[in-house]
Amino acid sequence: MYETVKAEFSCNGHTFAVSGKSVTHNGWKSFEDSFKRSFKISGNQEEEKEEKKLPELSEGQAFDHVQTKVSEHFTSPPKHFTEDLLLSAMERAGAEDMGDDVERKGLGTPATRADIIEKLVKDGVVKREKKQIIPTEDGMKLITVLPDVVKSPKLTADWENALTLVAKGELPMEDFMADIENMVSELIHTYHEVSDEQKKMFAQEQAALGVCPNCGGQVVKGKFGAYCVKKCGMNVSRVMGAALTDAQVKDMLAGKKILLKGLKSKAGKPYDAYIIPSGTEEYHYTKDGAEKSGVQFKFVMEFPKKKPSGGKKK
Repeated sequence: MYETVKAEFSCNGHTFAVSGKSVTHNGWKSFEDSFKRSFKISGNQEEEKEEKKLPELSEGQAFDHVQTKVSEHFTSPPKHFTEDLLLSAMERAGAEDMGDDVERKGLGTPATRADIIEKLVKDGVVKREKKQIIPTEDGMKLITVLPDVVKSPKLTADWENALTLVAKGELPMEDFMADIENMVSELIHTYHEVSDEQKKMFAQEQAALGVCPNCGGQVVKGKFGAYCVKKCGMNVSRVMGAALTDAQVKDMLAGKKILLKGLKSKAGKPYDAYIIPSGTEEYHYTKDGAEKSGVQFKFVMEFPKKKPSGGKKK
């Protein structure tokens, strides 16, 4: 058991705060100290470091002829969460803003909190470094642009509690969903525009693969295949229905021949062929009633030479 004292001092129009702690009853620590002495175990320095004890103070007490000095110190950044500390923080999230009558507090349940952390790791917003959970660059960007209401732990804690009430029949499901729909609608109305600065924040560097043979623009690597940045209609990601790798696209743009494996003949038989680019050509076809057109590689096809079977001639 211990007594904590907090005091505020006023000096020349400035307020200073100080706190101290003194043990009034050692309790189980007496046994711990005896155990450490018996086995000559040195204690943890952080645990042994105690707050200084303040002298007897009374409200309105004045101090005269106090010697003072100004000193400079630097604060330490907050320590990164470990997985255990993060789970504990998730359990307490929003608790200070919720009354004692609330049945469920915090983020998720004991069964789902670990899964939430795993999803954050899988989605690339946090990463594990030894025992610590570290935010990634994408994670920090995301938390920067999200509205305050969305990243507040109290919001999720409120939802968890509301779902508990819905399960017990004390809150109509329709009311719960209506509140969420109203909130989402309000968020979309308020944050429907994204600033150029925020767009640049999430822009990814695109690797250039070569020059478009149709318009001279840059061909870059995209999420769904290579494409021309000028969007001239040039199809650089497929040949004869086969998807090209980035290396194959690069070679085709440089005029080099590539080997395509597993092409299908009209009879459905697989075969391999070398594709040698020889300019471009327009294409037109109809699919599902819609007209499709664009520009594609014009090429010459060569077939690999078949290796001799090695059998004896008769």
